[in-house]
Amino acid sequence: MFFRVAAPSQDSYGCRPATTAFGKCNNSWADMSAEEDEAEEDATKRRLQYPISMSAELRQPLREIDSDASAQYQKDLAIDPEWSAIYNTMVAYSQQLGETYLAQELPVPQIDSFQEYGNISKFFQNGFTNNPPVDAKYRPWALDPANDPNFTDSNRWADDKLFANARVAGLNSGNVYRIGSRGLPLSTVNGFLNKDGFDWDAAIQDLSGFTYRQAVLRKRLFAQYHPKMWGIAIDETAQNPFAGQSFSHAPFVMFVLPRREKLFRVVAVQLGYNKSSLVYSPTTSSFFWWTYAKAIANAANTLHAQMVLHLHDAHLTGARFGLATQRELPPSHAVRKLMDYHLRGMHQVNTFSFATLLHPEGSFAAVSLFGHGGNMELVAKAYEDWHYRKLNPQHEAAYRGVQFLPYYPYYHDAVRMFRVLRQYADGFVRLHFCCDEQVRNDESLQRWVQAGATDLHDEDTQGVPNKLDTIGELVDYLTHQIWLYTGFHAAINFPYAEYLHRPVGDVGLALHPDQVDETLAAATSLDNLDYLVQQYGSIGDNVRLPVIIMALVGIKFTEIIDQSEAFQAGRTAKLANFVEKKLENLERRLVRENVKRRQDGLLTYKYLQPSEVIGSISI
Repeated sequence: MFFRVAAPSQDSYGCRPATTAFGKCNNSWADMSAEEDEAEEDATKRRLQYPISMSAELRQPLREIDSDASAQYQKDLAIDPEWSAIYNTMVAYSQQLGETYLAQELPVPQIDSFQEYGNISKFFQNGFTNNPPVDAKYRPWALDPANDPNFTDSNRWADDKLFANARVAGLNSGNVYRIGSRGLPLSTVNGFLNKDGFDWDAAIQDLSGFTYRQAVLRKRLFAQYHPKMWGIAIDETAQNPFAGQSFSHAPFVMFVLPRREKLFRVVAVQLGYNKSSLVYSPTTSSFFWWTYAKAIANAANTLHAQMVLHLHDAHLTGARFGLATQRELPPSHAVRKLMDYHLRGMHQVNTFSFATLLHPEGSFAAVSLFGHGGNMELVAKAYEDWHYRKLNPQHEAAYRGVQFLPYYPYYHDAVRMFRVLRQYADGFVRLHFCCDEQVRNDESLQRWVQAGATDLHDEDTQGVPNKLDTIGELVDYLTHQIWLYTGFHAAINFPYAEYLHRPVGDVGLALHPDQVDETLAAATSLDNLDYLVQQYGSIGDNVRLPVIIMALVGIKFTEIIDQSEAFQAGRTAKLANFVEKKLENLERRLVRENVKRRQDGLLTYKYLQPSEVIGSISI
């Protein structure tokens, strides 16, 4: 049985056993003898000597992975053989497909155009569709990622409406700010906006009827903002064809929301954060240069999503809380048993990523604009900037001032899922904790919370609680973590299956305008940005980055809640049934909304449909 029932008439804290909607509260969860518990805890700690420690790794972002990483990876895989077998199968199959493609279609191992990139995408889709390497229940998510016509029609993709749509329902939708007192301060924007080279007031008025000031006061002016990228030096040792050249890699994109409209309109793209930065707009720039500016914005979007949100905010922050869980909570503790499910595969995939993708000579260094050194500098900035509110979609949206946007699929879907996860956490906690005093006096629980709060940021906890005094606080803390391991990661990870099939990645798109031949201005679609690559160099020598990402992004290894017989039976059966019904209702609602989005010609946003969300950060 997953949890042993024990319901004394009164516990040592004077609490009477409570009766919840899911059964009686159980305030005793020791399923093992003290000797067995201590032995298992010692074994667990020995297994957890990961090369990705926590704060030390981030405070020395240029540190190379040591030579023991490969051996450690093999030890990590042994912890969860089922996950490891699937993961290794997908990696091996993707590499096999890559070698086949290189031998048959691409004798020289480099990609010279986005058309070639698209050919590789189709080749891999066909490979996984015609000969799937893993059982159907794991449903490789990327089998048919581009069935939305918005991803296959170049003219649609180049349209301003779709560009604006992708800010709130795409790859990096958690990086939109309202310009004003809440969100992105107007004084900050005025400090870098190029007003001499571009008439922002006229552009805003043409699109919305508002002046610049009116748009700010009426909460109608928004931006996608990448200040962390500004000032990062391009790594001269970067293994991409543009190493050492001048890049525009930190764009500022302004949007306005007209009256009675629900979708942004794009005002302009400024390529940098000083008053002399170049500005491009749909009205003052040629089609080519405007398309070029949007491609720069998309490239920055992808890099920010990958290095800041995906690597740091999901994988490394998940490791921070996960290691605290596995080091401070005994294996027999109820909360430990709950969280172990949501930690499946996370430490293993982190070890694998650091040893391969993020190594100084790894794939990310080969294709990223910044190279390894710049990537790690960006991660270090993300570390200094992180705050606990990021794990609550309502709090984070309020901080950015965007919680009242009429059309914001990422946010609206996230809030709905967060609400269900809170009910999940609340039901679980009330089955195992009878009163606030029991929470306060649980030494293991308090050590767990303290470890999560102080290990990364020392005295400054960045909003993370360092103690829990009530059942409500424990519910809130668990909800934040479960959201991180499920919906938060899914909303960042799964869009790659689609967005990597379009030329929006951080590969070869950020040439400075001075390096672009103006004779290319006759380009008629976004795909013609191939010419930029053909004229100035190849995308990169490492074709296996998109190969591996497209394969691994598709693994759906676990459901949102534990599907094991132990969790789905006994005392937790009612809770599991309740949560599953809530998730089924949410699924039906989001499916209906996506049907309407497609009918309206908008991007579908399926990344937070419960059927598509994985239960752990295991990819």
